[in-house]
Amino acid sequence: MSITVFDNHSLELNKYQRFYTDKETTDKIIITFYMNEEYLKSLSSSYENAIKYHNECKEYFYVFKSLDKKIIKKYSAQEIIQLINGINDFLRINNDIKKQMIFLKKIDKTDLLYYFYIKNSSFYMNLFKAVEQSKLLYFQSRDFTYNVNPPIDFYFNKKGNVYSALEIMEIYAYTQYLVSNKIVKELPQPIYL
Repeated sequence: MSITVFDNHSLELNKYQRFYTDKETTDKIIITFYMNEEYLKSLSSSYENAIKYHNECKEYFYVFKSLDKKIIKKYSAQEIIQLINGINDFLRINNDIKKQMIFLKKIDKTDLLYYFYIKNSSFYMNLFKAVEQSKLLYFQSRDFTYNVNPPIDFYFNKKGNVYSALEIMEIYAYTQYLVSNKIVKELPQPIYL
């Protein structure tokens, strides 16, 4: 069985996730984040909105829900800003890894999940932008490669890989096929939990 990536280019369903290759792990990581695109975009915008509304002296609340809906917590704009800045300040001032680990263990699990997904939002937001860039540049017959370096807060010692525009588009199409068939993999947990 195959799915259409674009026009006359189709993809065999068994192509991704590639096993026994150097891209096996990064394929899995990319697929996982693409599967949760809408959730992660909403999460990422919560921090930006918190700053925006706080600066405008307006109320803002974000309800953080884990994908399985087992963890739910409501944050105000001020709580979001204090959480992110507080952890960032402590980690910046204290570079002793043992102190950092002790500090992180004392923080509520929900707050840590939220913090690490916000902290690594540039990874997944750039991954989402890579799909659009791939489409645009591929159809302009221009070269495009995207370097996927898994965030160390979620994946310890995982090697990055370079993907072509066609690979990005194929993985995204494959992921959308899985999501449309209600196959969604859970996001990773931070390694500090």
